Amino acid sequence: MSTVFSIGLRAAVGLLLLGSLMVQAAIPINAQSAGEMFPEIAPLTVPYAILAIVAIIGVQIGLVATWRLASMVSKDRIFDASALKWVDIIIAALSASTALAAAVFVHLIFIVQVGGPPALLGLGGAAALGVSLLLLLAVMRGLLVQAIDYRSELAAVV
Repeated sequence: MSTVFSIGLRAAVGLLLLGSLMVQAAIPINAQSAGEMFPEIAPLTVPYAILAIVAIIGVQIGLVATWRLASMVSKDRIFDASALKWVDIIIAALSASTALAAAVFVHLIFIVQVGGPPALLGLGGAAALGVSLLLLLAVMRGLLVQAIDYRSELAAVV
């Protein structure tokens, strides 16, 4: 990967981290406002706000791991077994955030019985996006494992 792409990726990840911090700071304010606007969900605003902040922390962990992988690419160390732990961290963080989002929507729709069709669409969207990204990451991890194996075989031959 060229230096330009590596710098661009790290700049994008940095902006996403900054944006996620701003969203985390705004969540309590928006939750309080939603509780005042819709009294039927007022008791849920604090727990849901906490869960949203935790889900964003999962995304931030994934972004930090992506930053680390970009650094490994720029140093030509991506085909090292140590890269797999960073990919595993991304997969775990994404799994946790997806499960958390799905659990909140399931609770909202089926237990509290509020939200209606938009909440059902949110559940479908969160599940579809999370599972799609997890499957993509699993395939990419498999390709990385193969590349690491091929590189070690080539190093043994040379």
